[in-house]
Amino acid sequence: MYDLNERVSYLQGLLDGLDIADDSKEGKAISVIADILEEVAYVISDLIEAQRQLEEYIDCIDDDLADLEDEVYLGDFVEVECPKCGEPVEIDASLFDDPDAIIICPECSETFSPEDVDWVTCYCELDDDEWDDDDDEWDDDEWDD
Repeated sequence: MYDLNERVSYLQGLLDGLDIADDSKEGKAISVIADILEEVAYVISDLIEAQRQLEEYIDCIDDDLADLEDEVYLGDFVEVECPKCGEPVEIDASLFDDPDAIIICPECSETFSPEDVDWVTCYCELDDDEWDDDDDEWDDDEWDD
């Protein structure tokens, strides 16, 4: 992309080469127009630089916000099924370390303990480092129809 300031300078050079008298009406008008164009070019350049800086700043804020969201919302939570009503309940994984923990289902308001949870592994929710291919032995004959 071309530099607007350079193009305005080129235009002013062309106007200077035309030898238009500055005391004529046309000369004054052209001179004022060239000056305004030069000011507009500088303001646009400043706006472009300010926008670039704001974009960098917003990217930094966005990265910080993503880190914060990960910390707050993607903590060690697990989704379990309420043994009473069967609705999914999201709870802090640290509750499973406490044998006296009581979980209250937000749907049916019944209480249950971590020992009441029926654990079924869903590999779609595991992180890459938690995935263990050695545990899954597939028999290719099972999938042939």
